[in-house]
Amino acid sequence: MTASDSKPTVSDSELTLHLIATGVVKLYEAVKNGKAPSLPYPVELQRGLDRLVLVCLGRKEKPPQGVPDLLSWCRRPLAEWPLELPEDAGTGDKLLDGQSPTGICDEWAIASSDVEAELTQNKLLINVMEVCRPAKAPDSYVAFRRLLISEPVLTAFDLLKRCNDPLLERLDKQIHDAYELAPQSCALEGQFHCCSPCGNIMLRTVKGELICAEERCRVKGVAKAGRQIAQKEEVFWLKRGLRRFIAAPGLAELRLEEKLKKLGLEVELWPNFDSYDLRIVFADGEAWAIDVKDWANPFLLARKLSQKVSQQEPLIPSNPPWSKAYFVFPDDRRQQRTDYLRAFKHNCNLPKVIKAKFEKDFIKDVKRKL
Repeated sequence: MTASDSKPTVSDSELTLHLIATGVVKLYEAVKNGKAPSLPYPVELQRGLDRLVLVCLGRKEKPPQGVPDLLSWCRRPLAEWPLELPEDAGTGDKLLDGQSPTGICDEWAIASSDVEAELTQNKLLINVMEVCRPAKAPDSYVAFRRLLISEPVLTAFDLLKRCNDPLLERLDKQIHDAYELAPQSCALEGQFHCCSPCGNIMLRTVKGELICAEERCRVKGVAKAGRQIAQKEEVFWLKRGLRRFIAAPGLAELRLEEKLKKLGLEVELWPNFDSYDLRIVFADGEAWAIDVKDWANPFLLARKLSQKVSQQEPLIPSNPPWSKAYFVFPDDRRQQRTDYLRAFKHNCNLPKVIKAKFEKDFIKDVKRKL
C-alpha cells in the first residue's frame, strides 16, 4: 500500500523553521515552571537563528537581534518571515501564542523524526506496550490511553486510586511517568482551576486572569473555569507532549467511539496495541479502520505521512484486517482552515482504499453503509 514512491524533499527554509520550532518547544519546557530563560539556549534554537540571520542578510533585511528578538518574530505570521515555504504550508500561522508554543509550532518541531520521540513522549507508550503485550493485556493498554485522555489532571489521591485499578496496576510506573506536578505558578488564590471543556489546568496571566493552557480552547473561545482543586492537595498534570499528541486527538477518538456504538456497531479502540485508532465491524462482517489525525497544519500532516511511505511503512497497518480505511479529522479543523482537505490531499496521494474525511462526513459514510 503506497501513496507515493518519492521521498519528500525538505527545503532550506523548512529546515530552518523546523529547527526554530524545536528550539522554541524545548525552551518552553525548560522555563514552564516560572524559571527565567538561561544560557545556553537549546542548540536547535541557536542553529535556526543562525540560519535565519544568514537568509536576512542575503536579502538585505534586518535579522532578529538574538534569541529574545527571535521569540518576538515567532508571534508574527510566517508570511512576514523571509522564508520560501510551500503555498500550502500555512503562511498565516504563528509559532507562539503569547508565551506558549502553538499547535503549528509543535508540528513543525516533529517534522523530523530525530526529535519526534522526545517531544511526543512516544517512548512511554512503547514502554506501555512492552508491558502489556507479553501479558496479553490489551485491555490494560486501552485503559491507560483512556486515562490520559479523560483525566489530564489528577490529585495525588486520584493518582493512587488509578494505579490500584485492576486494569492499570501493572502500569503503576508508566502512569507516574505520564504525569508531573502542576506548576505552582498556575494556582490562583490557593486553587488550581481546570478548563471545563478539556479538563486541563488553566494558566494565570500577568494580569491575574485565567486562560486555558490548550490553544484549541483559546481559539474557539470556549475556555471556561470549571473544576477547582486546592493547591495543598498536590496536583499532577499530564505532560505536555502527551497532552498534545495523545490526549488531544484522543478526545476525537472517544467521541467517535461513542457515536459509532450508538449506531449499533462493534467498535474496538487501538486494536493490536495501536495499529490504528478504531476498528469497526458491520453486521455483514465488513471491517473499517479509522486513524484520527488531529493536526492544525494539513501540509505538515501530509508531509509526515509521505515520510512513512518513503520508509516503506504502511499508511495504516493491515493487522487487524480491514477492507476500507479512513483518516478522520476533527470537524473544528475545517473551521480553522477551510481548505484543509484540499491541502492535505494535494500533498499526500492516498491509495483508493484509504479515504480522508472530517468527522461528520465519515459518520455519513457509516450511516450509508448501515
